[in-house]
Amino acid sequence: MKIELPAIFSDGMVIGKNAKIWGWAQANKPISAEFCGKKYETLADRTGRFEFTVKSKNFGGPHNLTVADKTISDVYVGHVWLCAGQSNMEAPLARSRPNLGEYVLDDPQIRMFQAEKGLSFGRVRRNVNGEWRTACGEALNQMFAVPYFFARNIAQRTGNVPIGLVCVAAGGTSIEGFLPEKIISEYPEAAEMLASVKTPGTVENATSDGDKAVRDWHATLDAKDLGLTENWASPAYDDSLWESRALLDFTNYPSHGSVWLRKKFVLPENPGKYTRATDKFTLNFGRVEDSVTVYINGEKVTNVGYMYPPCRCDIPASFLREGENTVAVRVIGDVHNPRIVPGKEYALIHPGGRIDLTVEKWKYCVGAEVAACVPSPWFFSHPCGVYNFMLAPLLGYSVEGLIWYQGESNTNRPHSYKTLFSRFVSHIRENFGKIPVIYTQLANYIDPHSYDTVGGFGAPGGYWAVLREQQRQCLSIPNTAMAVTIDCGEYNDLHPWDKKTVGDRLALHARRMVYGEDIVSDGPAVAKVVYIPEDKKIVVHFANGESLWVKDGHPTIMVLYTDGTIHNLYAAICGNTLAAPVGTKEPRAIRFGWADCPVTPLYNAYGLPASPFEEVIKK
Repeated sequence: MKIELPAIFSDGMVIGKNAKIWGWAQANKPISAEFCGKKYETLADRTGRFEFTVKSKNFGGPHNLTVADKTISDVYVGHVWLCAGQSNMEAPLARSRPNLGEYVLDDPQIRMFQAEKGLSFGRVRRNVNGEWRTACGEALNQMFAVPYFFARNIAQRTGNVPIGLVCVAAGGTSIEGFLPEKIISEYPEAAEMLASVKTPGTVENATSDGDKAVRDWHATLDAKDLGLTENWASPAYDDSLWESRALLDFTNYPSHGSVWLRKKFVLPENPGKYTRATDKFTLNFGRVEDSVTVYINGEKVTNVGYMYPPCRCDIPASFLREGENTVAVRVIGDVHNPRIVPGKEYALIHPGGRIDLTVEKWKYCVGAEVAACVPSPWFFSHPCGVYNFMLAPLLGYSVEGLIWYQGESNTNRPHSYKTLFSRFVSHIRENFGKIPVIYTQLANYIDPHSYDTVGGFGAPGGYWAVLREQQRQCLSIPNTAMAVTIDCGEYNDLHPWDKKTVGDRLALHARRMVYGEDIVSDGPAVAKVVYIPEDKKIVVHFANGESLWVKDGHPTIMVLYTDGTIHNLYAAICGNTLAAPVGTKEPRAIRFGWADCPVTPLYNAYGLPASPFEEVIKK
């Protein structure tokens, strides 16, 4: 008898010791299965759906799982985790390798199922495409970095046990996108947003029209662009069109359109052995908004089509020559102004060293200036879409817990996050059992010198702080833990490279909560804040506050007074407390780390940072 199984039940999969298997067949027909020498019988219901639970005594494999006429091979029994969130959860190892390559190693015990990315607003899908991949060879580059590092870390506790990672992640997704319609219907604004896209064809037509408008915009730009790639290397080229400018100086750049930059650099004679065409050099060209194309000596070496990925590529030695070389860069600003992001590395790495591409001025010229491009509509922030397409088809798969990295797309409406996340956790546990939920607090982000850090919510720098506080409050949900990553971010990058620290801190919680390891997994957590009127000072007490320390500078607290004023104060470390004089006015609350990008994280003896917080003062 022919049956249908979800894509997740496929060759190479990892299942738990008590694993629910389901599929579809002819209604009311018996279904047989066999796994590890045990036979199972069940009956398809009137809709044709069937399910049964296969049980195993031992971890390991490979095994075969036979269900009716289908045989799934290379099946392992191991520890399985659900990994969900938005872009920082789906960021691949390829983006982490420049800094963390020594930690990215083949590990045949780690297997990852990445659910196909997509949206469905009108119906809940019963299957989502994907395949199981082993963390070896070429597959490593595209594996999600946070789950990979998480798995590598928990393997320290679990030993030679297979680890399965079921990944449901999509960039730009709000938490509402991970919720079912029955929950969304309770929130009028979200329900209205969902209703706007439920009509069949709405999303498809809007996306098609938007994509066409973007293509037309780029075609218009290309037609107007001076096309400087044809002549910039020629000695006879009219240099009068070009001005000299520091790489990161954007004065008088067009508001939208294209900018060309070029400069010459000298490659030392024979910097190591690089004569073979297979030898490669590495170009790091930071990050560019909104897109960039780079040429070396007239050869196109890389193109990054949107603003978030780093511009980094290997260059064959045959593209370069000893002595003088020319690099040319085309930067396009369609939605944003053309911008080369400061604080990143702009250099050519060669066998003999490094050539800094920022030390001398570049030549630059405006290629064309056009009106701003209207971006294609983005629907991953809409309610239910990811849930219906990606998550719902996987509900009930045997997992030991959930790791979660999401929240960036909710920073524009942070006050509802705790409520929505609580509903999300409840729904997850209705379908996966009472599993632990370990989530990531948002990392530091946005230039700390670009706003007034005293302003709090409503001023630049306040929204991310409020979202982090909402995440901290979610610790009141039973059987949850939070990985604090306030020191893992980059002020100039929404997608920081250091995914290893994030994965490791999530894993510390898993090792304590699930695998029984006696370890400290939390940084300093505020226990209470006390105001001592006679001394005119406040004292902040911490749990897990052994041997408090800061890397640089002094710990700073923000004091909110009863008269409505706010002041930032340096605090002194006294054992497991912070103490600060507050003057003659009466304080009512304090905030710690209350900025998008706090400057001075506070750590305990285990090297784990304190969460930012807001706390009312007790007398």
